Amino acid sequence: MKCPNLLTSFFLLFSTSIFAQVQNPCGTPPVKSKWLKQYQQNPSNYRSGADTTLYLPMTIHLVGSNSGTGYFPSDLMFESFCNLNADFANSNIQFFFEDVNYIANSNWQDHSTVLIGTEMMNANNVTNTLNSYIVANAAGSAGYNLPHADGVALSINSIGSGAHTWAHEIGHNFSIQHPFLGWEGTNYNYSVPTPTEVYYDYTYFQDTLILDTLIIDTAFVELMDRSNCTFAADGFCDTPPDYISNRWQCKPDSQSIILQKDPNGVDFHSDGTNFMSYAFNVCQGRFSTEQNMAMRAFVYDQKPNILYNQNPIRDTILASPSPLTPIQMEEVPFDQVVLSWAPAQYATHYILQVNRLASFPANQMVVNTIVTDTFYQAPTLLNNWTHYWRLLPFNPGYTCAGFSEVESFMTTTPPPSNLSNIEGLGAWGIYPSLAKRNGSMRLEIVAKTSMETQFSIFNLAGQTLLQLPISLKGGRFEEQISLENFQTGLYIAVLQTKEGVEYRKLLIE
Repeated sequence: MKCPNLLTSFFLLFSTSIFAQVQNPCGTPPVKSKWLKQYQQNPSNYRSGADTTLYLPMTIHLVGSNSGTGYFPSDLMFESFCNLNADFANSNIQFFFEDVNYIANSNWQDHSTVLIGTEMMNANNVTNTLNSYIVANAAGSAGYNLPHADGVALSINSIGSGAHTWAHEIGHNFSIQHPFLGWEGTNYNYSVPTPTEVYYDYTYFQDTLILDTLIIDTAFVELMDRSNCTFAADGFCDTPPDYISNRWQCKPDSQSIILQKDPNGVDFHSDGTNFMSYAFNVCQGRFSTEQNMAMRAFVYDQKPNILYNQNPIRDTILASPSPLTPIQMEEVPFDQVVLSWAPAQYATHYILQVNRLASFPANQMVVNTIVTDTFYQAPTLLNNWTHYWRLLPFNPGYTCAGFSEVESFMTTTPPPSNLSNIEGLGAWGIYPSLAKRNGSMRLEIVAKTSMETQFSIFNLAGQTLLQLPISLKGGRFEEQISLENFQTGLYIAVLQTKEGVEYRKLLIE
């Protein structure tokens, strides 16, 4: 485990002050990095490769309580990830997930300071990936980026469909700042011209460990005529002046309702379309061209280690997986439920959900997991109950597919000892029903009379993989069957006689 250095010079200058009762829109320290200042002096000296799509790996850390509860739901997480890629589409940057990491730690799940967030990131960051942490409370903010810890934290109520906090914080991670840089934590009288400089107090962003420190810095106020746009505020000339450092509503044209005056007395409304503004989500929709170029240059120049895979699996999943069994209220022993489905093309993973209600409320979810196979053995379920299940397919670069159709089944009490309903056949079974690949299983049959039978194994595509004629003489029959040539998956074992056919499920892992 890495040990966080809590006394770095960065923290002494730019730690964050948190007030839990009010959620700040963004807890990222508002400072233009040395790299960005150098870049903006001569952008042409830096590679950006705007015509090439950059594919960047991300590790998503879902943080829950010590008891393993309160995680951000996986389906909403992937919906948010889909939204993130849509936000970065015009930047020609796309993300793919390297891994999803579940962390059970109440102190990190609901943390009040960025120092705790630093501890969380230093202990869990995966090298050569972007690290995003989804928590219940990100130090009193909707989200924040910590450059020294190289990670972003997001509060669960700030992401989801139509939200842009994730894009905002990744923008910070890639060096760009708020268009209102210098106004953070400051309000002024909008009816009068502003001063030419803003002396803004970093004490607003202090951490509780350095309460005796007062930090003041200076920012030039950007003019409407853009004469100082290369060095004022965020330093980008295609992000218009903006002095509003609180969340704000926009007009139908995405401009601020608030009318402001620049130092020369020129009236203007802030542009709410930019992801780095504090406009409400409904107003936002883009990064500017200069912001895009800077972010790409930053990746090439400062994060070349994350460019190791420029051909991740990202094919669009057009069709949902088809549930195979159990379906249409099939009765299944409550302690032997095996779910299986036909694969969806290009899917590498599935979110599988089993719920006691067809509306899938969170408090009635009994299975909510990510699997890579096309089958799943459920834990023991509630007996004599209707259950509903569905699947969401995805791959590392495409998480935008919807859920499959909902299927249902009824749990029942299993018949004792695999009793048979075929006349003359007492009982039969395969052991174990959950077998190991390259192992073996035992077929057991108890016959009351002599009879001719055939034992077969089929895969879910209906192909016959084994046929074994058996002449029963009455009494117990046993046969050891090799599974050496069987792949992992769900199979159907069939015993057929003149009097009938019966089935058992065989799961090989």
